[in-house]
Amino acid sequence: MKNPFSPTYPVNPQYFANRRDVLNTFWRAVERSTQTKNPTPDNIAILGEWGIGKSSVLRKFEAIALEEAHPRRIFCSLIELVPVACNSFASFSEKVIDDIDRNFVTQASLVAKIRNEIRNWRISSVEVGSVSVEKRIRKKSLATQFEEALIHLWEILEKIGIDTVILMLDDLHYLAERCGEALYDLRGIFQGLPRHGCNFILCCTGRREMFTQVRELAEPLTRFFNIKYSLGLFSRDEAREVVLKPIKQSGIGVRIEEAVIAEVYRLTTGHPFFIHFIMRELISLNTGKRITIKNFKKFYPKIEAIMVRERFEVDYSIASAREKEILRSAAHLSDGPFMPQDIRIKGIRNYLRMLTNKNLVTKHERGEYSLYHPLFKSFLKCL
Repeated sequence: MKNPFSPTYPVNPQYFANRRDVLNTFWRAVERSTQTKNPTPDNIAILGEWGIGKSSVLRKFEAIALEEAHPRRIFCSLIELVPVACNSFASFSEKVIDDIDRNFVTQASLVAKIRNEIRNWRISSVEVGSVSVEKRIRKKSLATQFEEALIHLWEILEKIGIDTVILMLDDLHYLAERCGEALYDLRGIFQGLPRHGCNFILCCTGRREMFTQVRELAEPLTRFFNIKYSLGLFSRDEAREVVLKPIKQSGIGVRIEEAVIAEVYRLTTGHPFFIHFIMRELISLNTGKRITIKNFKKFYPKIEAIMVRERFEVDYSIASAREKEILRSAAHLSDGPFMPQDIRIKGIRNYLRMLTNKNLVTKHERGEYSLYHPLFKSFLKCL
């Protein structure tokens, strides 16, 4: 039986549930992008903590652009950023160019023609920032070279019949953390592209605090990304849809009691990753066509053990000895957010910053913190 739940990968767009405001806003942005003679595209930022579904939203955007855009012709490329690619603007721009070549979608009738053109474009553009290019064009900055590469890309695609290009930068917070000044260049490039007739919609995902990490960039970036959404936990009704939609759409023929859905919500607090984790294991362990609360209670100890092994032990292992001490101390504080002064360890604020970067601690407003999920807190209490 095919299991429609997967916590480790973005949700299959067919199974995507909720976030209707986000999806409707994206679709309106696509419609607006081709309604004016001179391009005035929107720039969209999807913010949130680890596992909240940011990458899944981008995958759904991609599916909408591909399946629902007719008669528009849209070229869409999703660039999955990694820390090593964000150490400099040169490495970032090369990553973007490479991924545009490798990871693009468009209407089926255009794929073959575009693939050949894009391959040639990548070969001519991939040396942005390399020594050979710098020697030949010393007066051109890396940002200028990258902008020219994108203008050339638009010229190629426009001739083929594309009217909108959507570039998606997943995990842009890596660039903010490692090369914050590169965000200035990125903003300048995409603000300048419409003046050359280029119709690019830029979408990005990042941590909730991405725009405030570099203080002097906070206001310019907030204005540049004119559409911003901060994803949160699902409500009980939304969690119900997250459980039921994949079961229905996949046609696996499993019925699940409402009491089970309520218990999944209670345990996960509506966190997308943990809903999918529990449901993946529950579907795998259940042998019948019905999942009762009795079945769930029988299976949950095994599911919890798998979660500890696959997730929480790995999370705990990436913390330093002092960070582990802080995590254990935080687990024994009362429920709810805590303040740095609640944990009496020298340099606590710096340690909390590092734990936040490792996605083990979540920073809230007013300087408050919490462990990233109650299930992780329960794990730590047992150590």
